[in-house]
Amino acid sequence: MRTRPYNGGGRGTIPGVIATAAAVLAISVFLPWYTADVAPPFSPESSSGWDSSVLARGAFGMSVLLLMAALLILLDLRGTLPLDADVVRALSWLCLVLALAATALVAWRVVRPPGPAEFLARDVGLYIAQAAAIVALAGSIAIVRPRA
Repeated sequence: MRTRPYNGGGRGTIPGVIATAAAVLAISVFLPWYTADVAPPFSPESSSGWDSSVLARGAFGMSVLLLMAALLILLDLRGTLPLDADVVRALSWLCLVLALAATALVAWRVVRPPGPAEFLARDVGLYIAQAAAIVALAGSIAIVRPRA
């Protein structure tokens, strides 16, 4: 017996959370990720993830793909765009892989700022990106688990 990866409890709550987290992650890439140790947040000395790291650009691309996959699952659950169960399963796994990769990329930049990093402090955008990636990952794990 084949089961759908997610049965839509709450009418798409979890895919909606994943889509929201992916959108927040995409936006956070343009927020300040690093600033000079002596500069206040949002100062001209701060740099966004987009400007400071190619890994942030990768996380942005993954978040856009994650957003599209979560929206497709959400449209299927609402009956707007009926998809085959295997397609929904594949999209669920795609969400998991993308969220895991985005979480890893952002976490790497939390641990290892781009060089030269002696005078860089982490800024608010980096922490928002990490939180959004973790929320998307948790939601993706939830939709991959098979449901009856």
